[in-house]
Amino acid sequence: MKTTHKLLACLLCLSAFALCACDDSAFESMNTNSKRSSNADPNYQLTQCEAQIWGFWLWHETTLNYVSPFCQYLMGNWATTTYGGRYAKHPQYVGAIYDYMYVLTLKNLVDIVNRTSNTKQRNLHYIARIFKVYCFGIVTDLYGDVPYFEACRGHFDDNVLPTFDKQQDIYKDFMSELQTAVDSLSASEKTKVKGDIIYDGDILKWKKLANSLHLRYAMRMVKADPAFAKQEVSKALHNPGGLISSAEEEALVKYVYDSFDWETMEYRRNGIALLMKGTGEYPATYICSTFFNQLKDTNDPRLFVYCRTYDETSPNNPFGRHDITEDMLSAPKAKFQPVDPGYFSWERWPSGYWSSKMQKYYAKECRPQVNNFYLKPTSPGVIMTLAETKLLEAEAVARWGSEMSSKTVEQLYEEGVKAAFHHLESYGAEAFKDADINTYIAANNVSADQKDQIEKINMQLWILHFDNPWEGYANWRRVDYPVLKSSTEYGAKCLNSQTIPLRLCYPLFEGTYNKAKYEEVLQRLGGTDDWNKPVWWDQ
Repeated sequence: MKTTHKLLACLLCLSAFALCACDDSAFESMNTNSKRSSNADPNYQLTQCEAQIWGFWLWHETTLNYVSPFCQYLMGNWATTTYGGRYAKHPQYVGAIYDYMYVLTLKNLVDIVNRTSNTKQRNLHYIARIFKVYCFGIVTDLYGDVPYFEACRGHFDDNVLPTFDKQQDIYKDFMSELQTAVDSLSASEKTKVKGDIIYDGDILKWKKLANSLHLRYAMRMVKADPAFAKQEVSKALHNPGGLISSAEEEALVKYVYDSFDWETMEYRRNGIALLMKGTGEYPATYICSTFFNQLKDTNDPRLFVYCRTYDETSPNNPFGRHDITEDMLSAPKAKFQPVDPGYFSWERWPSGYWSSKMQKYYAKECRPQVNNFYLKPTSPGVIMTLAETKLLEAEAVARWGSEMSSKTVEQLYEEGVKAAFHHLESYGAEAFKDADINTYIAANNVSADQKDQIEKINMQLWILHFDNPWEGYANWRRVDYPVLKSSTEYGAKCLNSQTIPLRLCYPLFEGTYNKAKYEEVLQRLGGTDDWNKPVWWDQ
């Protein structure tokens, strides 16, 4: 895909924003029957939707404040530790993804699907349906039962009070939607898809993504409905078109706008990178000790690719800081001290060391932070990777045997781990040496025991999803690997839960504007919006 094409598509997509602009409230924007026609090109509505997923920083406040610390990827800065580390509910943050996703992305996707259903834009129609499944997957995996079948259709059929559908029914429709898309997409279609910043309208790659998402969501159901999960996993693995099978086929949103700003409707740069850079003189996105120690204890060559330590020099310019990682590795008394779950970076003050090279004493700087490449506004947003498909296929074989694949668990595990290493190169990491990867795999390989296979496969998925925390949180709940201790077990004082919450709470406005349907869904949760109540596939 040419950079100029991507930039043009991103710019043109802004013309579609009028479709989903807010009036007086988020609810009115989502549900008011405006009866107004729109001249927005559905191709560039798709562009906007694709760019928003990682470009819209307002909902990534929830990602960094709750999802990443729940998974124990990040910890230490004020908001991350207060909300996600000490389990404190904040109405704005817990409901933000639900709130904005419906108003912005899902509303546009529903509109694209509706307006292209009887047109010559057949491939665009089915691509939008694939991406709609992906986006609804984010919402239902975080919140559980959500409006789905009737959602965002108020300007079509006057239903402005959508029902909260059961997640079980939503997932069944996911299977149907993805299968229909694979069966219906045609590479010979004359009308080309424009403005697609993921695959540039490549239909064969969209089929692979649909099959790979089918595998992801089918595997999600292994606890809740094992028989149905097995059936759908088999379909995904044997469908025409296959799965994502190379790094070139990975579904990544490639951003081109190399600038930091806090404009809420600017989607051409990575929004989570913007937040990790922060507004202070220096970034404060610290690595949680759980993640750091897992990599350290297994001699993982990715350890100091995911994280680095930096001297607090060059204020307001994170890329001008001195990287002191190698200095610490060579200094006998230097000790990397990541932040424990539930603690702030300034608590349990690091022991520090004297740097003879820099002629300076370092203390707080010994806290590992995310690698600078994660702070770049052009860093990619992850939809799905080769590594995930390989590791999920490996788990399918571990659970159900050779009928799932001609390859063994060991072969697929090795391919998945290698792909996970090389995935980091898409951010600008130096290429890993084959010898280093092979040494790591040999020391951390799967055995013939099924439990060991499932545990090690999902440990690798947890590591992989560091830069896709929505998926990391979902997969951790699905299989309970790795075994994470709560912040209270580390001695932290927690507020609204003593264990890691299992879902996010709905936005408060639902209880006002859609009161009857909201109260109905609360009854399924036991009468309150309980964030310790597992979603359907986690039960």
